[in-house]
Amino acid sequence: MTEDKYREYLKAYQDISKAITSTLSLPEVLDLLVTHVKELMDLKACAIRLLNPETSRLEMVASHGLSEKYINKGPVDADQSIVDAMKGKTVSVYDVTEDPGSQYKDVSAREGIKTIVSVPLRFKDKIIGVMRMYTSEPRNFSDDELNFVIGLAEQGAIAIQNAKIHEQIVSQERKFLKSFQQVSKAVTSTLAVNEVLNMIVTQVADVMNLKACAVRLLDEKAKVLELVASHGLSEFYIKKGPVDADKSIADALTGKPVIIENAQEDPRAQYPEEAKKEGIFTIVSIPMVIKGKVIGVLRMYTGERREFTQQEIDFVSSLAEMGAIAIENARIYERIRSDYESIMSDIYQYIGYRKSI
Repeated sequence: MTEDKYREYLKAYQDISKAITSTLSLPEVLDLLVTHVKELMDLKACAIRLLNPETSRLEMVASHGLSEKYINKGPVDADQSIVDAMKGKTVSVYDVTEDPGSQYKDVSAREGIKTIVSVPLRFKDKIIGVMRMYTSEPRNFSDDELNFVIGLAEQGAIAIQNAKIHEQIVSQERKFLKSFQQVSKAVTSTLAVNEVLNMIVTQVADVMNLKACAVRLLDEKAKVLELVASHGLSEFYIKKGPVDADKSIADALTGKPVIIENAQEDPRAQYPEEAKKEGIFTIVSIPMVIKGKVIGVLRMYTGERREFTQQEIDFVSSLAEMGAIAIENARIYERIRSDYESIMSDIYQYIGYRKSI
């Protein structure tokens, strides 16, 4: 590689890296990457396919220079170059119209494609997708060219992963806000505590993608936690026995969230065998506090080991607080109603007494 070419590649690498890391929009990152690589490498086209973890298939997410017909030709998982790229190898096929391992020879010929280079998109030790370069004439890429593109692919993979994480966070925050608004509305519009608590456990289980969620309130005399609302738990688990406040969630009753990562083995878990049969792994207990006093706990259950972020703990804690407020509102209402009935009873008795004089 000449010194001028080296400088050109270095500047291009810096410019592209800056461009793709300056945005957290996944579509923008993908589009910038395929557009810049196509122009810089003088290609017919460039495309990116990312692995869908749910289907284990590579899905086209960005392209520049390819026709819709070619893009929609079908899955590429059987293409040998794709198979090798997903193993971490950079693969160059000189002429796909004649290569025996190529999956779509006729389609490629009609598209005017000759050489295809497949470069793995690697994030840490994981292949998250493939970037493919297409030429209209057979072309042997030099080692310098391939190393340059591999470097861009590594930067691209980092930018893609960062954008994905950002999108997940934004999506989660929207769900958090919507859920909080719905629960807040319920708390301020009804005195039906069961309705509010059932909404909370359902919302938490759904938004947090949990196996189950439950609310238990403290019976101070019996020193047990009574189940008042649940979502996702079987009758078998619900009726397993009393939950001892002193053994199971002593820390939570002091106002601190308690995380049991493995409820099937942790000595703090009161019913490890039942948890195993129910398919429960991690249990998180969030205290429900009103006026500085813990009145119960909101419990989250997962089917696999899971670490919760502080943002997730804070969100669930806020809903637990809303539940505590709903309970307190109902208790205040009951006291007022009871006092009112008592006063009215005294008034009626007094009126009756006056009439009898």
